[in-house]
Amino acid sequence: MKHYSHWDEFQWENEIRRHENNVAAFFHDLVYCLDLPIGEMPAELPETAETPSDPVTASRNDALRQWMNDHEAEEIDEQEQDYEPRRPICFSCVDALDDLTAKWNQFCIRNYSNENFLPALGISCAFAKLLARTADFTEPGKFNTPALLTSLGKRAIADLEDLVAGLTDFYSEISPESYAGVNYFISRLALIRDQLVEKLAEVRNSAE
Repeated sequence: MKHYSHWDEFQWENEIRRHENNVAAFFHDLVYCLDLPIGEMPAELPETAETPSDPVTASRNDALRQWMNDHEAEEIDEQEQDYEPRRPICFSCVDALDDLTAKWNQFCIRNYSNENFLPALGISCAFAKLLARTADFTEPGKFNTPALLTSLGKRAIADLEDLVAGLTDFYSEISPESYAGVNYFISRLALIRDQLVEKLAEVRNSAE
């Protein structure tokens, strides 16, 4: 850590970007390294077993049902909440994002079909990325410096804005009846952004 202790936020930004490019390259190449015949059934399948017409869809639906059984979080009730943004009481940014991510996953499972499953899954991944970045920023380790935290804070805000842009683009994938649900998430993210901006200002002030 001594080697990095004198880095400024821009050096940290370059380092973070380098690591992200490495991760992106890894996942890009990973698909070419996997030997998984998705459409192929096992050689010894019991005769009584039911063969799904679409193994990929069946596997996905089974995973979603399992997720629903394992996570009985509070369900979004459109009539009850009216999708009005409410600042969470005693919630950190991480707690609020964790809660919002779980609600998004439930919202997608209940409202979207196979046709727009992949765009919805992309939003879920963006939520997960933002959650991890926000945890790095707001719950720092003992070796984090103000310069590193400043860089992480800026990246967290940028990731949040990318997520909001993704949600806005998602309007084209859904029916007007579902717009209110997406608006709810955008409104909640606006509150979290305010908290991140406040935290970033605190970090910068502490470095002066």
